[in-house]
Amino acid sequence: MSKEGLIIEFNELCSSEIGNGTEFVDIVRMGDVKRYRVVDTKEKLLEYLENSKEYEENKIGILVMIECNNICGIFHNAIFLEKFKIDSYSEPKLEDSLYLSFTDCDFFKDIELLGGDYKRIKINESIISKNIFIRFINCEKSRINNVTFKEDIILENSDLGTLNINASKIDGNLLFQKVKILNDFILDKVKGSRDLDFIDCMFEGLSKLELDIRGELNFLQCSFYKKSEINFDKLNGKISFYKTNFSDRCYLEYELLENKKYKPLIFEDDLKRTKWNFLTVSDIYKSSGRTEQYLETFYYFKKYERLERKYEKGYKFSLLDYLIGITTKYYTSWKRALLSMGVIILAFFLLYCSFPNLLMNNHTPISEKNLFITIFDMYQTSNFDIHFLISKFGNTLYFTIITFTTVGYGDITPLNWMKLAVSLESFLGIFFTSSFVVSLSRRFL
Repeated sequence: MSKEGLIIEFNELCSSEIGNGTEFVDIVRMGDVKRYRVVDTKEKLLEYLENSKEYEENKIGILVMIECNNICGIFHNAIFLEKFKIDSYSEPKLEDSLYLSFTDCDFFKDIELLGGDYKRIKINESIISKNIFIRFINCEKSRINNVTFKEDIILENSDLGTLNINASKIDGNLLFQKVKILNDFILDKVKGSRDLDFIDCMFEGLSKLELDIRGELNFLQCSFYKKSEINFDKLNGKISFYKTNFSDRCYLEYELLENKKYKPLIFEDDLKRTKWNFLTVSDIYKSSGRTEQYLETFYYFKKYERLERKYEKGYKFSLLDYLIGITTKYYTSWKRALLSMGVIILAFFLLYCSFPNLLMNNHTPISEKNLFITIFDMYQTSNFDIHFLISKFGNTLYFTIITFTTVGYGDITPLNWMKLAVSLESFLGIFFTSSFVVSLSRRFL
């Protein structure tokens, strides 16, 4: 017996009992009421596919209450209460070129596509409440627009011509593993609440990503063969580029990373991963001409490379490596090198001012007493000799600078242990002058 006038709230569909013989139901969703035909047999579903345009013109959807197995076509305004599955390895064999389109659809159970050659897969304005599994497929064109994925997306061992995902939200995890995309790969205005993982993937065409990341965005051993662009509307999670190669130029959002002091690239519990992140990102910035960002990220790469070695077995502390990192940021900062030079010159200047009696100027000590004590004595007697102070401090500063720059005119000579201090300053002068030149050339040449 056909039952008419049955009204069901959308949120109560799973728990509602729809009796046998019910032809139509009215479903209330956010205040709107729409009519759906109840599809409880395969024959009814095939009949719908043959007359889908008529259903669309009459603004009637379908409520599919059976598991859909190996049924392809165009679905509009459909609600699937059971699993949707296409298995190309099962019998009878499916046709060679499949077409699958969903518009304004809701899925209450998993979607699974196993094998098959697809001409096109299109999902628009839909909600997928459970997982979607896609394995071993070939598809010329894939397009997803304004779709909400409430659980996981898993795409494995597949070849796609193009993949375009626009204005969609992924509440679960996304995993692409061993996926090859031959042409355009576009993720535009995609929100990821959890992890987006790309493992052993190949992107052979143009790649453009604009993401809102709250979990992790991970590229593991992936290859980008043409121009790529990675932007972020928001970045509240982490990014990883472990052993990922960019053969062509890549544009990577730099202002947001700079504002966050590159924290999205840092995994404190995984130093190797962090090291690879900064190595890859520094190469990206170098190839795109972002010199300042390149030098900054290259410094972080060297820093985490040293930290990684530190925690390895048999690690031996390298004072030189540590000092290079502190004083020159591994030859990436001419400002840090210049500051280090100034600190060293000041330190030796103070040393020479403390022992001017060990510095001979024309066979006469610069001063018999510590110059700072001399200033203190003048202060107590209120008898300041400005010309005397300028002469003594001036000669000491002059000697400090010509020693650091290894000019060494020989008019002022050290005595006793001061010779060792002067030799040390000369050595440091050679090292830091060279470091400054290298850092400066990296920045401006």
